[in-house]
Amino acid sequence: MPGAFELPLVAKAMARSGAYDAVVAIGVVVRGATTHYDSVAGAATSGLLNAATDSGVPVVFGVLTCDTMEQALDRAGGKVGNKGGEAAVTAIEMASLMRTLRANGQAAPPWGK
Repeated sequence: MPGAFELPLVAKAMARSGAYDAVVAIGVVVRGATTHYDSVAGAATSGLLNAATDSGVPVVFGVLTCDTMEQALDRAGGKVGNKGGEAAVTAIEMASLMRTLRANGQAAPPWGK
């Protein structure tokens, strides 16, 4: 089953396709569920950053890094809000900003456009 580690590859492919103005990468890495938490969280973070910088398309980090499943549920629409919804709003704002920057000649166009 694909997980957070696989997100960067898909995000980069989507960003480079020219079909999207922004990509939202949503996932969760739970410390209690794996012994390689730091490696997976770090790889997802770096990979998603590289997908954005390599493509010129915003790739929004919606990956929860939690100590427990309870924390994850709280952040995914529970007691602490909805971090996925917040990531979607960020994607819209970033896509709009990048469109403005490109129109003003302040940013290179993304791959495939």
